[in-house]
Amino acid sequence: MENFNTIVDADINVIDAAYDYRFLLSRGYSQRYALDVVALKYSLDKVKRLLLYRCVHSMQYMINVITKIICVPETQNVLVIDFYNILLTVLCMLENCNVYLCDDCIPRDLRGSRLKPQDRIYLSRAYELILDAVSLLKPLKIIVIADKNVSHSAIQIEQFNKYIIGRGFIGYTILSPTPDRDSIEISKREKAIVASSDSVVIENSYKVFPLTTIILNRLNIRSAINFAELLGTPCSNCYEYTM
Repeated sequence: MENFNTIVDADINVIDAAYDYRFLLSRGYSQRYALDVVALKYSLDKVKRLLLYRCVHSMQYMINVITKIICVPETQNVLVIDFYNILLTVLCMLENCNVYLCDDCIPRDLRGSRLKPQDRIYLSRAYELILDAVSLLKPLKIIVIADKNVSHSAIQIEQFNKYIIGRGFIGYTILSPTPDRDSIEISKREKAIVASSDSVVIENSYKVFPLTTIILNRLNIRSAINFAELLGTPCSNCYEYTM
């Protein structure tokens, strides 16, 4: 099995490949073709290919996304939480697996898209951390969208909703077979802010709340590779508020 914790920031191949990959994406090349080119040039394995795929984006994407990120409350906020997308990254932080600060100022990991049995002991702590970060935004209401195809999703989203109510927030939960699409549609329809690390959701939503970045800062976790700093993304001022 591949070890996702073997990539370090001293890996010059990944750093050089990140520059080339962004250049190709910005020139209009598809993700698949651009990845094939840089993987061949720098002899990247599938883990490093996945890392670039998740953490490096075109300049067009960056220009669109960075202007959407907000760190301070606005009037009458509605917050949409892409539940598993957020939860899995927070669990990764708590379990000390590698987290990467991507070029769009959002942390991502390579742990996979499903909960594991050992995650259960960290769920309560993860829920508390998520809602601590949410409290900065002071939302009028919270809409939590979870993938209904995930095992025990109904139980988990109901449990999280109890934490929401316990904090005094107004919460609504949705089990959906298409959580990404629903997050985007609700965001556009209600001018809602979205907490997600899915790049498609982020790019197509009304505004973005960097919930997992706030948690990363509060836990004082050093990202395995800081692609935002490496590629010159101006996000540091925004996150001073979250410390």
